[in-house]
Amino acid sequence: MHRPRTLGLRIIRGAASLRDGKRTLIHVAAAGLLVLGAAACGEDGSEAATAATVTTAAYAETEATIHYESAAATTYAAAQAATTTAAAAMLEEAAMEAAGNYRAAPIATTTDAAFIAPDPSATTFRDYQQSQFVPTSEDRTSTFSLDTDLTSFQLALNWARQGYQVDPDSVRAEEWINAFSYEYEHPRHLDSFAIVTDLVRHPLDGRKHLARIGFQAPELRDDRPLNVTLVLDASGSMQEGNRVAIAREAAESIRLGLRSRDRIAVVHFTEHVIDGLTVGHLSPDDREVRDSIRRLTPNGSTNVQAGLDEGVRLADRVRRQRPDAYNYIILMSDGVANVDATDPFAILESSYDADSGNPLRLITIGVGISNYNDYLLEQLAQYGNGWYRYLSDTDQARSTFSRDSWLALSVPFADQTRAQVTWNDRVVSSWRMIGYENRITSDASFVEDRKEFAEIPAGAATTVFYELELRDWARQGPARTVELADVDLRWVTPVSGMSSRQSTTLSLRPDVEFQAADPLLQFGAVVALASDRYASLPYVEADAGSVGSDLWALTDRLQPLDNHLGGLDSFNDFAFVLDHIAAYVPTTSKDSSGYSR
Repeated sequence: MHRPRTLGLRIIRGAASLRDGKRTLIHVAAAGLLVLGAAACGEDGSEAATAATVTTAAYAETEATIHYESAAATTYAAAQAATTTAAAAMLEEAAMEAAGNYRAAPIATTTDAAFIAPDPSATTFRDYQQSQFVPTSEDRTSTFSLDTDLTSFQLALNWARQGYQVDPDSVRAEEWINAFSYEYEHPRHLDSFAIVTDLVRHPLDGRKHLARIGFQAPELRDDRPLNVTLVLDASGSMQEGNRVAIAREAAESIRLGLRSRDRIAVVHFTEHVIDGLTVGHLSPDDREVRDSIRRLTPNGSTNVQAGLDEGVRLADRVRRQRPDAYNYIILMSDGVANVDATDPFAILESSYDADSGNPLRLITIGVGISNYNDYLLEQLAQYGNGWYRYLSDTDQARSTFSRDSWLALSVPFADQTRAQVTWNDRVVSSWRMIGYENRITSDASFVEDRKEFAEIPAGAATTVFYELELRDWARQGPARTVELADVDLRWVTPVSGMSSRQSTTLSLRPDVEFQAADPLLQFGAVVALASDRYASLPYVEADAGSVGSDLWALTDRLQPLDNHLGGLDSFNDFAFVLDHIAAYVPTTSKDSSGYSR
């Protein structure tokens, strides 16, 4: 069911409280009365419609907690009493949606484009060129670094919850895809990945197919000690919102999750390193460490280079003292570097780590909405042999760096991990990878052990989707298994430094209908396509209206999955974000004056 758009009004869902069976719902009945008033003013009711929409948005501030069934009954009654056919139909649709609502948004918010706030100020993202379909006659091989980051989706979720537009440049489809668990089976052997492959008909274009390849690392237990260096941004921009509280909570959670034989250091930086708060590597329970974390206070400018240089110096010293330990540098910041080097590659060059055998792994933790540099933090982690996370509140800081979560993330299974997919040109006529634009590498680099290739923690999974055009005989012929591609993996085993390799062949049936596939596969496909389509905005060859149509079609594909996945917070969070971005599709207007700018 498509959402009502008539008169610019959008009936929206409120927050769900699954614990007590009640849901916070905006008074759709009252909104309906406003619609009736607008309709009574004329056939198009434009002026009254505007007033109705504005009043509805204001009225959302007085939402009441009631049972959905009661809200549905009230709204349906209002629809039955309506004297204007168009308004009645609109309210009846809203009533039906309230009664049979397949899930609710996690936080009440308006998603009408008129009430979505513009992007937060001073945010920095990189618009990576979106990949296009590649004929196999020109290139059969796709080579890329595996990725387990999920930050892009967490950013979008936080923006949507705060009522902001989601910047298309902030959307990296691979991070949306990998933000969710698809419950892959673990490998039988602890020295290799489990590779999961699927092929289904495309949910948006029946002439195409979607291929999914999942790489599941084994669970490992590793008792090697850890050397952790916290690099904390104490600049003035960190005073915005609750950034300092989030950073403190994350730092304290990391400290509490460490064991007695682990070591932790703390560096505070503004335009320079704050020597009085810098603590060398000590036991996690040491009072100096606890006090240093507690005393994080924002002031001054932001010199990320100075903070990381000091962090690398301390980390390198303890690495030589304790060569049997894993080494992590954790930068917590809003990423707004404005003193000395401000480019991620210049910063990394300044703090270069030449020891690839026992590397310093750089983890970046982003906090904040406005005045935030996603590009800097993402690139520092990618080329610093680590990973990137975004924290929106103190609860998330605690859960991300709880003892179990932190120790799981701190055990690497594979380093410098990359994959190569070689398509069978007798079966596949063209292919297109969804996302991974800044992780795609040259085919020749596949045989090289390179630092910027991804580190995969034990137990982590990486998923990639491809859009495919098959040859007519494979697409329309009798149902049978076809050999689509060969998949090769290469990685370096941490500690030993040994290179490893694994291969498999994708042999799959092309006649599997989308709706017959596993619900988690369908969910992942919707996530992949929605993030990919939205990330293409605003500069797309097709008009923005076609992107909007795809997003609404994907919401329809998502609805039946509620029966299987509706109890998962992750499913509800994504459904909320999808509604949010589908309701506002940013466009760019072309200058038709004929003058140059």
